[in-house]
Amino acid sequence: MEFNVNNGVLTLYFPSELNSSNSEKVGQEIDEIIKENNFSSVIVDLDKCSYVSSAGLRVVLKLKQQYDDLVVNNASLEVYDIFQMTGFTNIMKVNKALRVVDLTNTEVIGDGYFSTVYRLDKDTIVKVFNRTSDPEQINRELFLAKEAFVLGVPTAISFDIVKAGDKLGVIFEMLDCMSLKNVVITYPEKMHEYLEKYAALLKKINTTECFNESIPDIKKKYFEKLEMIKPFLDEAHYSKAYNLLSSIEDRKTFIHGDCHFKNIMVQNGELILIDMDTLSVGHPIFELAALYAPYCAFNEDDPGNSEKFFGISDENASKLYNALLNLYFGKDDPVIKDKIRLLSYIHMVWWNRTNEPNNEIRLNGCRNRLYALLDKYNDLNIGI
Repeated sequence: MEFNVNNGVLTLYFPSELNSSNSEKVGQEIDEIIKENNFSSVIVDLDKCSYVSSAGLRVVLKLKQQYDDLVVNNASLEVYDIFQMTGFTNIMKVNKALRVVDLTNTEVIGDGYFSTVYRLDKDTIVKVFNRTSDPEQINRELFLAKEAFVLGVPTAISFDIVKAGDKLGVIFEMLDCMSLKNVVITYPEKMHEYLEKYAALLKKINTTECFNESIPDIKKKYFEKLEMIKPFLDEAHYSKAYNLLSSIEDRKTFIHGDCHFKNIMVQNGELILIDMDTLSVGHPIFELAALYAPYCAFNEDDPGNSEKFFGISDENASKLYNALLNLYFGKDDPVIKDKIRLLSYIHMVWWNRTNEPNNEIRLNGCRNRLYALLDKYNDLNIGI
């Protein structure tokens, strides 16, 4: 029997059929695998299994009795029906096999660090995740999207999780759309019109209250980030950053957390979110600090980053961000923008240590700019 152990999880790959003729042998093989390996949980993968008899179900039941958190993945519709009719779906988690979509020659209508969006047909798109293959994490994003949708935040209607090659994706209904990035680049004469809609979308997100305790708190996440970068900050500046972060008012309003214009689709002139995995609640300053990073902060120590990531110059990315903030606040206030930058540099130092630990140029640049702003301000009040 094929198997692997990864991060403490034993995955058992069942054969094409599991019935009375081979169930005893399979059970013995599983016993040997369990004896010879160290792991904390078990997954049964039925990707290649087209039939399970009652004898085969007993093999699964024995595993369930040994490992209460047992999960069964990739059950075909026929096999899933067997598990459902026999009551197994009531005592263990059984996940159906995912539909496979072919992205050959499909149009890319949006792309980002974590995902790429393809048009499947005139009615649907698929968001393919580049950096996760965990269905639970993707289901988490769908839950967050639906929570925002029912509270009035404009998000796309999502359907099932699918397989696209060796990656996972989610199907969305989008009748006629392109990313806001592509709209801005293709129709520069409409820039101001869509920046006004962009600012209105951010305000809609940041004024929508959510009291579901399952939605993470962004301020708590920032405290975790600050704790992780503590070894890279001197004591005085760490203490100042901690106190300023503590002073930010706690709120239960939505924070998208990554609402740059590649993560927004335009459908019939309206802006719709499709990327909700970073959804949280908190003060709007966290939203605006998150936006400073891709539009401006990455360019400061890596000139040309906006051209690579957005397809626009660093100068135009900075102009877009500043124009967006001016519309959001109804004024151009350098102090407000400085305070937002300060919070963003906490994120940038954390991001650098987590994702590019050897990039000393960016680490030192962001840390020095953080220090300068910490020396300059005693609060993070931005008037909203």
